Amino acid sequence: MSRVFLFAAALSACAAPAPAPVSAGEPPTRSKASEPAPPPSPTTGATEVPPELPTAPPVTEPGWDFHAWAYARELRLELVSDGCEAAHLGDKPEETVWCAHHVEGKEGAVLYSRALYVARNKKLVKLVEIPIAAGVVDNPEKPRDEKDRQVIRFEITRAPDGKSVRLEPAKGLHCEGARKGNAEPSPLGPALGKNIERVCSTRGTWKWAAGTLRQDR
Repeated sequence: MSRVFLFAAALSACAAPAPAPVSAGEPPTRSKASEPAPPPSPTTGATEVPPELPTAPPVTEPGWDFHAWAYARELRLELVSDGCEAAHLGDKPEETVWCAHHVEGKEGAVLYSRALYVARNKKLVKLVEIPIAAGVVDNPEKPRDEKDRQVIRFEITRAPDGKSVRLEPAKGLHCEGARKGNAEPSPLGPALGKNIERVCSTRGTWKWAAGTLRQDR
């Protein structure tokens, strides 16, 4: 292939017209092909795309992107989470987020929580973590959805002014039913029972005070 290319190039060179003679004292003319190309003009109106954050949690709230939120605040973070969403709480509501976490015990009991974070000085600072659900690990032989494996779950309702939240049990997943269902002897009994009580203790109103949410007792 290289030989064919050289041969074709030689034929093209022979067929090309001879350059016009240049008179003495006359500067040589430069072809447009030999002139350097002008530098590309800067693109205007381009939208800057934030770089990928390998530790960014998955999106859980449609229309809101943790990736873009963290990038806009130049956050330096390493966050392991099940997902985050805007919290709209406190004195600077746009700087707060809820992030979901879960911990699996060796016995098979699972505790789920929501942690409230605030963006502060280019860092993501945890303010408080609230247990909101308890359940069991998935059985590979009989897989079930996460919510179907929970025996208790609380929903978080934010006040319109963003100064408080209310934790109440979801329909059919209240403390009394969870305690009753866990009364029978089982390998998970003590561990799951402990998680159930941790969730039940969070019920009620949490108010914004001194830069964080505090349970109103």
